[in-house]
Amino acid sequence: MKIIKTLVFICFCLMLHAQNKNYFNEYKDLAKQMEEQYKIPSCVILAVGYIESGGGTSKVGQKLNNHFGIVGSCQASISGYKSRYKYYPTVKDSFIGFCELVSSKKFYNGMKGSDDKSKWVKSIAATGYAADANKWSNAVIGIINKNCKN
Repeated sequence: MKIIKTLVFICFCLMLHAQNKNYFNEYKDLAKQMEEQYKIPSCVILAVGYIESGGGTSKVGQKLNNHFGIVGSCQASISGYKSRYKYYPTVKDSFIGFCELVSSKKFYNGMKGSDDKSKWVKSIAATGYAADANKWSNAVIGIINKNCKN
C-alpha cells in the first residue's frame, strides 16, 4: 500500500510539473510583451498568473479569462458566469489588467525595470494583493524558482 501511495504521489508531482511547463510555455510570449511594455519581469507575471488561475484551469481563468484573481465586474450577461472576479474578453486583456494594476501602485516606479523577482513578488503582496501575503509570496517565488532561469 505504501508503494502505491508513493507512486501516486510521484505521478501527481510529475503532472503538476508538466502543468507548470505548459502554462509557462503557452503564455511566455505574451508575458514577454508585457515585460517590454511595463518593465515587470515576465516570470513574475507568469508565476502570479499560474498561482492565481491554477495554471489557467480555474473556473475564473476559464470562464472569465481572469488569470490574476482581479476583483471587478464579471459582466454576467456576457460571460454567463456570476462572480466577484472581473471578466476579461481575452486572456491577453487579463495580462494587461494585471500589469496596469501593478503599474498603478506606489512601489512600481522604484521597481520598474528591476530583475529582482523576489522583491517584485513581495512588493505586490504588500499592497494587499493576497489575503496571506507571506504564504502567497512563498508560493509565487517557489513557482519562479522551478520555472525561470536566472
